[in-house]
Amino acid sequence: MTHKSSAPSVEGFHKISFWREESVGVVTLLSPGQIDNELMEEMIRIFSIAAMDDKVASILVTGTNYIYSRGLKVPDNRNYADFRDFYKRIQSLVLFWTALEKPIFTAINGTATNNGLALALLGDEVFYSENSKLILDKNEPTVFLGSSTVPEKTVLEHGVLKVKGIETGKERMMEEVFDNVKSLENITYHRVRRKRFFELEKTLLQEEIEFLDFYLWCEGCK
Repeated sequence: MTHKSSAPSVEGFHKISFWREESVGVVTLLSPGQIDNELMEEMIRIFSIAAMDDKVASILVTGTNYIYSRGLKVPDNRNYADFRDFYKRIQSLVLFWTALEKPIFTAINGTATNNGLALALLGDEVFYSENSKLILDKNEPTVFLGSSTVPEKTVLEHGVLKVKGIETGKERMMEEVFDNVKSLENITYHRVRRKRFFELEKTLLQEEIEFLDFYLWCEGCK
């Protein structure tokens, strides 16, 4: 499997690349993987395609240039309508992700910052290596169900934040990830996913409140 810093261009897509490798639909967030409206719209389109394609048995989401995702890129205009629209896209992506009846794997092949990490932790299985670097700071509120997954799926080891996932070697990470995905893609992860996110609507609502508060009404955050 390719582990190049570049990814094939796909007509009509600018923030992500995707292709099918055997039965695995590979989705690559193009560097720096900042999560804006366009990236989320493109991911929703790909999830819709994958849901209907019988040749795709599983999805693998990763990044490029040793960056998984740098987190959110919110609208420049700080008004309620734009931020509410932005969060509705977050919500739509989460709903598409959690509803897909196929396994979704994520490979943190570099730096995952704030909600870049939260996005990765939505994966049914999360792969990481020594090259994975997790960064959490107070520069943005937690979304993508990260308020529940970050405490559940990360641990502090010797002062370094680590993910609770499947470790691979750093030199051949993506090749090892692909081999593992092929072995795991027949597991009915989507059923476990429903139980894992049983308070989905409640979590999304709380994260929306905190998101709008952070960007619109939080003193010192503007």
